[in-house]
Formats: sequence, structure tokens, C-alpha cells
Amino acid sequence: MLVLRKVIIAKVSLFMVMMALYIGVPIVNAGGAVFEWTSPTTADLNSVFMLSISDGWAVGDGGTTIHWNGTDWSNVTSHTTEDLHSVFMVSSDDVWAVGTNGLIIHWDGADWSFVASHTTNTLYSVHMLNASYGWAVGYGGVSVRWNGVSWGIVTTPLDSDDSLYSVFMVSDNDGWAVGENRTSVPRPFPQPPLTDKSGIILHWDGTQWSVYDIDLYRRIPKSVFMLNTNNGWVVGSTFLLIPGNDVVLHWDGVNWTETATPITIPLYSTYIVSSNDGWAVGSAGTIIHWNGTQWSNVTSPTTNSVNSVYIVNAEDGWAVGDNGTIIRWTGTEWIPEFSAMIFTLLLISLTLIAITLTRFVLKKRRELLFKRNTQL
Repeated sequence: MLVLRKVIIAKVSLFMVMMALYIGVPIVNAGGAVFEWTSPTTADLNSVFMLSISDGWAVGDGGTTIHWNGTDWSNVTSHTTEDLHSVFMVSSDDVWAVGTNGLIIHWDGADWSFVASHTTNTLYSVHMLNASYGWAVGYGGVSVRWNGVSWGIVTTPLDSDDSLYSVFMVSDNDGWAVGENRTSVPRPFPQPPLTDKSGIILHWDGTQWSVYDIDLYRRIPKSVFMLNTNNGWVVGSTFLLIPGNDVVLHWDGVNWTETATPITIPLYSTYIVSSNDGWAVGSAGTIIHWNGTQWSNVTSPTTNSVNSVYIVNAEDGWAVGDNGTIIRWTGTEWIPEFSAMIFTLLLISLTLIAITLTRFVLKKRRELLFKRNTQL
């Protein structure tokens, strides 16, 4: 009986210690970032932007907007059901998001509100230099510019069937936008024309958008990120039967040139921290890293498509994707959400293990006592 009481006390103590750790000790990295969270949505997430380790937004399909406060991601009403494709934070009370049918919404620190875009074309990307200057681009080669008061259309040299998927402004007279140019290829009657595609890169010089001369036949850029005027990256995917499925280009201040990667998977987003530290994410949970010399594969905790990546610092970064996927960079690895449900299941499993071990010990003790009594 004494042994049994001790075992019961030990089990209860173990359970209480585990619960105390669960409730009182959040999982953190060296920089103090909390690594215990749950995605509050199952909608596809298309873009993430972090102002700091305790303030960020992600947006997605169906008007999904979720906010990070340093501890949890939570849903925030956006007042729209349109798909949102891109989000950019100027400050905690100055946030922009764009989406289908020319949708532009703005966060003022308290609520999302609609802002006229003067286009009905889907907008895929928004990038702000500051509170009074920014750009958004989208379907039909549309580009709209924010002047601090309103958005206005700025013409591009693209056709109505073309698309711009990403924009990045280095300054008010130096910016890049990337996307695709569609062409119709005739076929013998009665077959309909075949749609063919080529990638396109535009440059803004402070006065107009112009096409950068590069052959990107069936190579479609999806994301552009500029470190400065002389250093930038573009990632994307191929179209139809072009060998390999990823596209990676580097800007050296003079030319865009293709760069080899260890993958053949479409890439959707890139974030460059420095000349020797960059990230790109894409289909099937793909994550690759640039170390200044080459791109290499990085273990991913998801097989869902990862649509956007944002790195806060060397020890903290986020990526979002399909089905509400949210993963986080800890400084050493990418980890999936660590929900309360997972932790509860872990606690139950450990408790069951403790019970099983206790029963085993008691059984062995009974056998030993029986053996001693038999010998007497």
C-alpha cells in the first residue's frame, strides 16, 4: 500500500508539473519570441508582413485578415469577402491590403476601411515607401499610385491580358514590377488559339514604367525584392513544358541574370535580409536559403504551398500559405504551429506512459513478493 501511495503521488506530481510548465512557461527563442500559437483560419493565406516581433498582419482568401500581437494570431473583421493578395505595414496604424476587383482596404489602428482604387482589375501586390507614397499592381498590367491622399492610375506598357504580380519600390524614382505577358498563338481550325506566356519585368524611373529587355519565354516572375538600387532578386515559376519549374533572377545594378537553385519547384515569394542571407518559398512547402554564394534546400514543416515569407531578424521570421498554414523561423529551423490541442495530446500521452510504467512496476513488485513468499 505504501508503494502504491508513493506511485500515485508521483503521478499526480508529474501531471501538475507538466501543467504548470504548459500554462506558465511559453516556448521562446533567444530573442524572446514566443513559439506557441495556433492559426485562427483555414483560408488560404497569400501575404504576410511583420512590423516587429509583436506586430504583424497576414491576409488571404475570403477577406481574411489576421493580426499577430506577439502572443497569438487572431481574426480581425475586414468588412469584405473578396480575396486579399497582399498586405503592407507602414506603421501599426497605417496598413494597406489589396485584392480582387480592385479592392484596397486600409487599417487605421482601429478598423479596416475601403479606399477607392479607380480600377476594377484584381490587384496582386502593394508596396509603400512611406505614408504618402506607394504603389499597387495587378491584372491587365494595371498600376496605381498613392500620393498621400488618393490612389490614381499610372499607365504601363502592358496589354489588358497581361498581369503584374509583385512590385517593390527602392525610391520614388527607382522601382520594379514583375509579371507575365500573354500572347495568343493561332492553331489550325477548328482548334481555338493557344495561350502562351512570357515573363516581364518593368522598371520605374520616376516618370514612367518601361520594359526591361530580357528573354523570359515561359518563365514567369512572381515576386521581386530589392535590397538597394544595385542588389535585388526575383523568383517565380515556369509555364507549360519548360524544364524545371523554378525561376530565380539576380540584379547586380546592370543586368538581371538567372541563378541556379537545387530545386525544380515553383517559387511564389522571396525576402532578402542581406547580400548573404535570403529566403524563397513556394509550392509543396518548398523553402530555400541564399548564403551569399548559393541557394540550398531548407527543411520545411509543411507540404502545403507557402505563398509569402517575411523575415523580422536573424532569429524570427514568418511564412504563410494554403489552408491557413503559418510557419515560423526560430533562427535555427522552421517550425509549424504549436497549438494547445497538440500540447494537450502530448500531456495525455505522457500521462498514459506514466500509468503504463506504474502498472509494470507494480506487477513486477507483486511477482517479486509472491516469489519471496513461495520460497518461505
